[in-house]
Amino acid sequence: MSAYTAEIDPVRRAGRILRWGARWVAVPVLAGVLVSGNIDLRSLPLIGSERETAVLLLDGQAYFGHLDDSGETGTLLLRDVYYFQDAKSGPTGLPVGLVLRGQEAHEPADGMRINRDKVLAIERVRPESAVGQAIAAERALRGTSVPFVSLNRPAIATRDALAPQRSATEQGIQRGFLTAAAQLAKLNELVLPISKSEAQAIMDKASGDLRTVRQSALGAIAQTMRMSASDAEAYVRTTEAQLDRSAFVADAGVLLAPDLNVIVTRATQLYAQVGDGAAKQLTQPKAAPSTPPSPSPAASSRPSATPTARP
Repeated sequence: MSAYTAEIDPVRRAGRILRWGARWVAVPVLAGVLVSGNIDLRSLPLIGSERETAVLLLDGQAYFGHLDDSGETGTLLLRDVYYFQDAKSGPTGLPVGLVLRGQEAHEPADGMRINRDKVLAIERVRPESAVGQAIAAERALRGTSVPFVSLNRPAIATRDALAPQRSATEQGIQRGFLTAAAQLAKLNELVLPISKSEAQAIMDKASGDLRTVRQSALGAIAQTMRMSASDAEAYVRTTEAQLDRSAFVADAGVLLAPDLNVIVTRATQLYAQVGDGAAKQLTQPKAAPSTPPSPSPAASSRPSATPTARP
C-alpha cells in the first residue's frame, strides 16, 4: 500500500491553498487599508490613547465621555460624562465651567443615552485640549486608577500636570476676593445713615469674613489635592501671603477640573453673601429706640360728701 502523502491528500491540499490565499490576498488588502488611512492605529483597543468623544447637540449643549455607538438603536450611549455649565459671572476667566455628570438631584447612573435625532456632530477630543486636560486632572484628584485591561484606558494627569490647575484655582479664588473687597470699599464711600465708627466696625468685620472665606477655599484645595494636615497648613499660610502680593488679573483662564471649579464657585457665593450682609448693615438706618409711653396721672379721688345728720 503506497504512502498517504500531502500531494494526494485533498484535505491537506485545500488547507495549503487557503494558507496561500491568506498570505497573498488578505495581507496586501490589510496593508492597503492601513496605508489609505481607513484605520487609525491610535483608535485600536489596547494600543492607542484614550478615545474621549464630544457629542454636540442641536441646542448647543456639549457632552464629553466614552461613546458606545453600536448602531443598533436610536440612541447613543455615553459613559463617564462631563458637560459645560454657564460660568459667565464667575471669576475663573472663562465663560464656562466643566461639570462631572452624576451629582444632579436624580443621581444618574450607568451612562447617558442621547437620541440620535438631537445630535449635531460627534468629534474626538484631543488629550492636549483644555477639556482633555481638565478631565484627566479630575481623575487624578479623585484617585482614579487605570484598569489592568481596558478597551478604552482613561487618561490620568500626572502630579506636574496638576500644578497649572492648582494655580488657576488660586487665581479664581483671589479674583473673587478682590471683586468683593472692591465692592465693599465703594459702599463705604457713600453717605451712610450710620456713624463713621459704626461703619468702620462693619467694614472690618466684613473684611475679616472675606479673608476667612478665602482661607477656607485654600484649605479645600489642599484637601482636594490630598495634602497632609501639616502640608495643608503650610500651603494655606504661604499661598495667602502670595495672593496678597499679586492680583493675577493678567493671567489667562484655565478650564478647571470639576472638583476645583466647585471650590471657586462656592467661594464666590460666600463672598457675595458677606458683601450683601455688610451692604445691608451699612445702608440701613438704625431704628430709633422706641420711647416707652409716659404713665398717665392717676385720677384724683374726690372725698365723698359726709351725709348731713337730720334732726
